[in-house]
Amino acid sequence: MRYNYGILEEVSPILGAPQGGGESMPVSKAQQKAVHKYVKENYDRMEITVPKGQKEIIKAHAEARGESVNGFLNRAVSETMERDKAAPETAGKATEPCLHTQEQAVRRILYRHKMHLKKLRKGGSYIVEQEGGSQTFGTFEALLAYAQELDK
Repeated sequence: MRYNYGILEEVSPILGAPQGGGESMPVSKAQQKAVHKYVKENYDRMEITVPKGQKEIIKAHAEARGESVNGFLNRAVSETMERDKAAPETAGKATEPCLHTQEQAVRRILYRHKMHLKKLRKGGSYIVEQEGGSQTFGTFEALLAYAQELDK
């Protein structure tokens, strides 16, 4: 959302109409220029990249709480930074590597042994394929133990 500073109401970026139902006054070029200058001098802009589909989820989440996407992201960042300040010894540190990082390490080990890993979406099983056949692992822990044994 943008704000029409001439009427100080939230304005839809698509429709350009006030959202509060108030009377709108035309905004002069000088007023637009002054607002643009103020924003440029007092705010920084950032661009974020999110996985496909996440943008709509974030937008819906913000709207469900009556916030703009920008307001929601600013709040999320501020709250996370405050939480990190409250527990500085764990800020930014995972107690153990995340599953994705561990899976990548296993994939590297298997690749060195000319093997390929497939992860089944249903059931969460793992299949290790190699030239002579394949082997299925029901849990990541079992797969990890297998990979560590290979790497000895």
